[in-house]
Amino acid sequence: FYTNRGPVIDFENKELVHYFFNELAKYVKKHNALYLRVDPYLAYQYRNHDGDVLENAGHDWIFDKMKQLGYKHQGFLTGFDPIIQIRFHSVLDLKDKTAKDALNDMDSLRKRNTKKVQKNGVKVRFLGEDELPIFRSFMEDTSESKDFDDREDSFYYNRLKYYKNRVLVPLAYMDFEAYIDELKSEREVLSKDINKALKDIEKRPENKKAYNKKENLEKQLIANQQKIDEAKSLQEQHGNELPISAAFFIVNPYEVVYYAGGTSNEFRHFAGSYAIQWKMINYAIDNNIDRYNFYGISGDFSEDAEDAGVVKFKKGFNADVVEYVGDFIKPINKPMYKIYTMLKGLKDKK
Repeated sequence: FYTNRGPVIDFENKELVHYFFNELAKYVKKHNALYLRVDPYLAYQYRNHDGDVLENAGHDWIFDKMKQLGYKHQGFLTGFDPIIQIRFHSVLDLKDKTAKDALNDMDSLRKRNTKKVQKNGVKVRFLGEDELPIFRSFMEDTSESKDFDDREDSFYYNRLKYYKNRVLVPLAYMDFEAYIDELKSEREVLSKDINKALKDIEKRPENKKAYNKKENLEKQLIANQQKIDEAKSLQEQHGNELPISAAFFIVNPYEVVYYAGGTSNEFRHFAGSYAIQWKMINYAIDNNIDRYNFYGISGDFSEDAEDAGVVKFKKGFNADVVEYVGDFIKPINKPMYKIYTMLKGLKDKK
């Protein structure tokens, strides 16, 4: 038996914790359990994304309490496991923050890309259950390019089925008509600025600053035209709307959880994932949800970590790291559990 990220109880009530875990063991014993694994959703300590401990969460007592009840702590594990829940989450605190505050707290890259998608024709809408294959196609694309194993379709469909409106699946897509209009407006401004620079040069031919400004503006104008050409070509191929990224969120009054996301490798330069994050950060703020959970990271904060790029991405939004207490196991059928662990140890050695 495994209480995945549970149980949901008031962990500040230590008498309740003692009673519940004691009775839980009795309950699973009646159902012929071999052992009981519990994984409390309880913070151990808080870190920054460099791995430095910022603060102890004040829950150290849980280790002695669980030991007293016959549960053995499984250690302060790092890394990813297909069964055991990740022990580190990247969490953005939105308490008492406005959207402007959230934007200003980002690093320069995250801030630039978030502003970019707001004016570059990237729109976001939510997918219905019948449109989930769109999300799944992006996950397949991303899992192939980044070499990780995604969940089965049933995992996502079951959560949609049972969690209902607690699941949100935002889709970022290009609105080429809006994008091209924005680019044309930008081109008009650039052309005016170039003409102004030319007049400055006519007045003062020795003005190197005006020459440099003109050269820079002309480069921007060329880049602008290239974007217009690309947008028109893609509009002709795909129609006015082109899906570029999608994600899977689970929400409740306590937190917004970014469970999974995928992006088209071909259209990654449109930064659709940033549009989704910004949409959902605003969703959390608008619904007075203080905790925006970017979800799991490995707990390896070195530059060689398998998720180093993901850690850097989440760090850029000014999130902090919540390290949880981890797993505890209580043998229920002790003789059989001893045999089980012995056989498992032999298998793992092979």
